[in-house]
Amino acid sequence: MSDASGSLLVTTAQRLRQRTDDLVERQLDALRTLRSYDRVPDDDLRRSCRRNVARVVAVLERRDQLPPEIEEDERVSGQRRALQGIPSEDVVEAYRRVLSVLRDAFIEEAVAAGADPWAVLTGARRLWDLTDRFSSVLVSARQQVEIDAARRDERHRMAFLHRILTGGADPAELVEGGAVHGILPDREYWVLRCRQRPEGVQRLIRQLEPAGTGVGFRPLITMFDDDVVGISAIRPVPHDDAVIAVAGPVTLTGVPQAFAEATRVLNVAVRYRRTGVVDSSSLSVRAAVEQQAELGEQLFRRYVTRLSGRSGSASAEILETVRTYLRERRSVAAAARALSVHENTVRYRLERYQTITGADLADTDTLVEVWWALEYASIRPAAPDA
Repeated sequence: MSDASGSLLVTTAQRLRQRTDDLVERQLDALRTLRSYDRVPDDDLRRSCRRNVARVVAVLERRDQLPPEIEEDERVSGQRRALQGIPSEDVVEAYRRVLSVLRDAFIEEAVAAGADPWAVLTGARRLWDLTDRFSSVLVSARQQVEIDAARRDERHRMAFLHRILTGGADPAELVEGGAVHGILPDREYWVLRCRQRPEGVQRLIRQLEPAGTGVGFRPLITMFDDDVVGISAIRPVPHDDAVIAVAGPVTLTGVPQAFAEATRVLNVAVRYRRTGVVDSSSLSVRAAVEQQAELGEQLFRRYVTRLSGRSGSASAEILETVRTYLRERRSVAAAARALSVHENTVRYRLERYQTITGADLADTDTLVEVWWALEYASIRPAAPDA
């Protein structure tokens, strides 16, 4: 573009600046055709319209910066429109309409100033680029507001969940917060606490959320002391190699007790190296084995450590045979198949165990004690004489 054409664009820009008040009113007329803009105060719109004139003038003069007296840019304006509840499509349409008004005014002034067609085309292109550029800025600003709002909502959801799980929410908050998050006081929910390898935690959360959705309810799932915890409308299903402890179903008032139960179940399941979905019934009496360490230690010394004087491999074979025999419902044939040995080998090892420990596996009381000792042995902390 020639220097003369550039000078004409600057002159046209100056003439537009002088018509600021008139151009503001023209923009307002265009904006008022959008019903959603009725909720925006006039002084707010006038401020934005003046900025639009200043932006057009700056572009025609090949400047990027707005004048210092302009209080805000398009990004700030876009964020405020989002907070005012203006739909994003209306924001973009409004910006295109006001820029169209200013583009028409530019063409009028450029023709009146005797600008050549090339200069008019150049200026119009700049204003088209301006429209596209700052339409994207407005949308981006709105998206950031929505992202920030979503993050705040998520923080509120998770804080509410933590208070429910730990019993920190009073009855009024249960009603109010439950209404906000779709949790009904008369409905029953599953409470869960899960443990997964660190690299699989986010995947587990993504799997649990849609799987636990109920009518009008989105599961509350978050992190708690490195575990995944939550409230679900549906009993979860196994996921990968995670251990998912569940309790329930319970109403909101029973959630703290259910969470405490799920925590206990998880701790027992982890010690037993269980995976999948577990609850107190699936762990059965193993929960008592984990909790009664003193009794477990006594039985361990009576029915396990007496084998310690034997060779390591022989001792391990005998103990594994006893475990398998009990697991296979005291069937010698089934135990032999499971161990891939002859039935006589199983009988021999069982006799050796009874001889060494003095246990009578035909006696019900003794049988329970042996089972308890072996279960405790599988979760017993490492010790010098283990």
